[in-house]
Amino acid sequence: MRKKAVAILLSLAMAASLVACSASSGGNKASTESKEEEGQTKGGTTIEVWSSSPTSEEQGEVIKKQIAKYEEESGNEVNYTEFSYDMLHDKVLSSAAGKNTPDLVWGLPEWVGEFYNMGILEDLTERYESWEDASSLSDAVKKAMTIDGKLVGVPYEMTVRAYLCHENMLKKAGVKAPTTWDDVLAMTDFKEKAGVYPYGIAAVGARAPQELLVYLAQYELEICSAQDDGKYKNTWKDNSEELEKAEKVFQFYKDCIDKGVTDPNSRAWGYEETDENFSTGLCATYVCGNWLQEKETTNPDEMEDVLIEPIPAPIDGQEATYMECKPLFIFNTSKNKEEAFDLAAAVCGKEWQEDVYASRSPRSDVQTDSKWSKDFSALADTGVTFPPVTLGGISQAMIDSIAMVLQEGKTPKEAAEWLSDAVNKSLDDSGEFSAS
Repeated sequence: MRKKAVAILLSLAMAASLVACSASSGGNKASTESKEEEGQTKGGTTIEVWSSSPTSEEQGEVIKKQIAKYEEESGNEVNYTEFSYDMLHDKVLSSAAGKNTPDLVWGLPEWVGEFYNMGILEDLTERYESWEDASSLSDAVKKAMTIDGKLVGVPYEMTVRAYLCHENMLKKAGVKAPTTWDDVLAMTDFKEKAGVYPYGIAAVGARAPQELLVYLAQYELEICSAQDDGKYKNTWKDNSEELEKAEKVFQFYKDCIDKGVTDPNSRAWGYEETDENFSTGLCATYVCGNWLQEKETTNPDEMEDVLIEPIPAPIDGQEATYMECKPLFIFNTSKNKEEAFDLAAAVCGKEWQEDVYASRSPRSDVQTDSKWSKDFSALADTGVTFPPVTLGGISQAMIDSIAMVLQEGKTPKEAAEWLSDAVNKSLDDSGEFSAS
């Protein structure tokens, strides 16, 4: 009874806090502040939008230009605020608890399952049926926006990972672009010849689980899979063949360090360090997305020789890459759902996509001739995504499992078994674990 009373008081306090500070974001405001009551402006509706920060200052300016054009054409006002991803995620959770959600959120694919299982996402299926531009989205893109047969997001950006190689460094070391992980691990004298490490990994941070997901998929492994009861489970410990394959993945991490093909300092590096090392010529090859094209401006000499290749695969495995399809979310407590979908449709529209996301568009009719667009798009058929479950605890467990091998000296088998248990515990905590 006491716990229930405390929970009620906490909920009331949170709701009161949200009401008091809903207009104070702590983020970067990118629109005017004049509004009428209940989201109505003199010429239309105020659409409250929370976004992640753009990848570059130039992209941010183009987004603001498109928002201004949308406001002029629609008569609506867009109250657009930028946050870091971590801050954005936390604000969504807080606003959902107080039923004070914004109208539209620029989100991450890792949040789809979590928000859906919280019961806070609007079902957009019927709106898709009357949306003409829906036909420009591939089945793979729509699938990434779908849970339980319901479309719950509008895609605004899509990219896959590729294997980026500095051609001049490979030539200096006398090797071709690796096609298998055995080729990568064979480059033990690469640093001596070329002066840099041949391969970079992201061992911590948001990129690490994405890399690990791909390595697992190359052995036809899933971090968790749907069971007959509709819930999820990691099945490695129930299947000796699966566990053996998972061990091979962790052995690869260990071998990268032990064989000297990866900088030993990368045990504690995330994507910031690895992106920087590759773009400044301190690493010869690296798995990354096509946003690294932006480094051609800041590091033109170092980025001039970059080749875009498929991610190397195990000899006994299959090709795979991570497909990141970012969604725009509308919540079932959003005040202006129709206007929010109208804006989301504009963001996914051909003009906006060509202007803002030309090389990373989810639309099949938007692409550039650049290698950063067409060479990446060619890999989309092998793309894999996270299962639609709450990923916070799972992602952290994946990061921790890599650290067990690279920093704590655990064996690949110990790491694989621990991760299997940790994933199932996280699923159990979120009510998504299948005991069948």
